Amino acid sequence: MFVLVTGGSGFIGSHIVDKLIEKEYKVRVFDKQKPQQEEIEWCKGDLLNDEEVLEACKDIEAIYHLGAVADVNIALSHPELCFHVNEIGTLNILKAAIAREVDQIILASTTWVYGRAEGKVDENTPVPLPDHIYTKTKIGQEHLIVAWQKHYGLPYTILRYDIPYGPRMRSNMAIAIFVGKAIRKQPITVFGDGNQGRCFIYVEDLAEGNVAALKDAGKNEIFNLAGPKFVSINYVIDVLRETLGEIKIEHTPPRPHDFKGIVVSIEKAKKLLGWEPKTSFEEGIKKYLQHIRVQKT
Repeated sequence: MFVLVTGGSGFIGSHIVDKLIEKEYKVRVFDKQKPQQEEIEWCKGDLLNDEEVLEACKDIEAIYHLGAVADVNIALSHPELCFHVNEIGTLNILKAAIAREVDQIILASTTWVYGRAEGKVDENTPVPLPDHIYTKTKIGQEHLIVAWQKHYGLPYTILRYDIPYGPRMRSNMAIAIFVGKAIRKQPITVFGDGNQGRCFIYVEDLAEGNVAALKDAGKNEIFNLAGPKFVSINYVIDVLRETLGEIKIEHTPPRPHDFKGIVVSIEKAKKLLGWEPKTSFEEGIKKYLQHIRVQKT
């Protein structure tokens, strides 16, 4: 199968490319930046350029659509850019997919679409009105893809990622910030009681879930891809202490509207895709620290 990965040079996309190559798929990356891998085809381009998108989809059978403004801070400071890249860019991909007779599109969405739900969520949990421009565009992407299937019959799979971590992650992501400060013996700021958290997922497990989504059972379905358990900020620090020794903490009052986090069910992905994460949070942190040490040598 010939697969296109938009945003395939980024953090998550590059790991999906690794897994696809490992499983002997033919891969093309559509991205402004050069891919991590030398042996694959790179189609340099912009999601907002119709002609470049159409060319990238030539001979393609399945599309992983990860190309987006994914940094929530950039989304907030540049809302027009976020809207155009995430939603108009997705529309351009969908138009090209129909023109090129692509068999399936797989969208990288997010568990942010559940908003400030409490307790445990699954794919049947209602999606509320968004409270962030980034979330609005991810919900918009989902709506576009579902509506496109109704109109044109293009099979889709929507994957709602929880927060990934691991090699190649951006330096401004929470786990990267905590690890960096711990290594430099700088204090880590904890807002409120530190019991807020996420179902962090190791990026290689997330990539495996994306490959599993190519199965027929994944077509026209939505899946949560999340880590095996809810991990609080306090627990992140405890895990780092076990490897790096004493860590300084600065406690500050909770920020207004801070989100405590939710437990994300992955039972549907287990049942239909045969996928579940293999890496515990403790093991994932050890792997990430080892990666950092290798980079520095």
